[in-house]
Amino acid sequence: MKMIRHLANVVGEFLGGIHTASMYKATAQIEYEIKEMENSFTLMLFGNFVGLPSPPMPLALDLLPVMADDLDRMLLRSSQTGNGLSELASIMGEP
Repeated sequence: MKMIRHLANVVGEFLGGIHTASMYKATAQIEYEIKEMENSFTLMLFGNFVGLPSPPMPLALDLLPVMADDLDRMLLRSSQTGNGLSELASIMGEP
């Protein structure tokens, strides 16, 4: 009886570890997607820095104080010039 309880505890801990790992992986993917969406939104608003058409200037200027951190993040990201596909692959891991 003790052995069955011990085995049940070991299996339960193993399955708990798998659950934790899958939750971490899913959270990392969602965080990456959020960063990409924020970057895309910032690029849509302030695309005139890189030659893209932008929304009307009064709208962009009204949103500038709110988007200051995002603009800094976009400029930092553009200076780091990492490979987006490799970042996504490292987050997804192996199948």
